[in-house]
Amino acid sequence: MVTGTELYDRGDGWVRDLSRGRYAALLGASAAVGVLGVGVLVDGEVLLARALTMALVMFGLEYTFGAFRPSDDG
Repeated sequence: MVTGTELYDRGDGWVRDLSRGRYAALLGASAAVGVLGVGVLVDGEVLLARALTMALVMFGLEYTFGAFRPSDDG
């Protein structure tokens, strides 16, 4: 049985091994899914334009500046 800590460590290791572009795409996709999920839960609407905008902004910021990339310090 895999514990929560082991699952977290596996996921963390996988994310740290991603290239900058793939990490940025993952971050953008997760932001879009989050906006869509919250929009459906709160308003009952699919906020596709907002979700795509958020995905593009997060992708662009991460790919350009590396602002959200986890550090290797710890």
